[in-house]
Amino acid sequence: MNPLFTARTSVEQVESGFLLAPKFDTNGLIPVVTTDVNTGEVLMHAYMNEEALVKTIETGEAHYYSRSRQQLWHKGQSSGLVQKLQQLAIDDDQDCLWMQVKVAGSGASCHVGYRSCFYRRIATGKSATDSQQPIQLVFTEEEKTFDPKTVYSDALNPTQL
Repeated sequence: MNPLFTARTSVEQVESGFLLAPKFDTNGLIPVVTTDVNTGEVLMHAYMNEEALVKTIETGEAHYYSRSRQQLWHKGQSSGLVQKLQQLAIDDDQDCLWMQVKVAGSGASCHVGYRSCFYRRIATGKSATDSQQPIQLVFTEEEKTFDPKTVYSDALNPTQL
């Protein structure tokens, strides 16, 4: 265990203590929700491993762990859309992070080119399920903030599924 983190010894210690004791899942990851510090808008959801969390704390810039590429990922390293950490919080049982950031450049955080990774909403209610057809997504952002083809090279294309 990293010396910056303390061992999880009791529910009381985790929920009411003053020491960071993050609970990484069986894959060594902890989820993080990232929002814009000024608007509160959810920009993205990702994961951090121990190294990404430490680098984020040390540098003041967002680092994540890419599950698709199986590697550490410094947000904005290839695009210039660096996320500058403004506040980092952890939930009550220390198994989820909330990061508030300012984004450099166009302010976008989505590799598809939209400002937020949450650029579509899902229809809900009985009418959405009555037809027994796939549910339609509705775009909430009219246009992209940047063109991913000009920002990312093929070698760094983050669109792997």
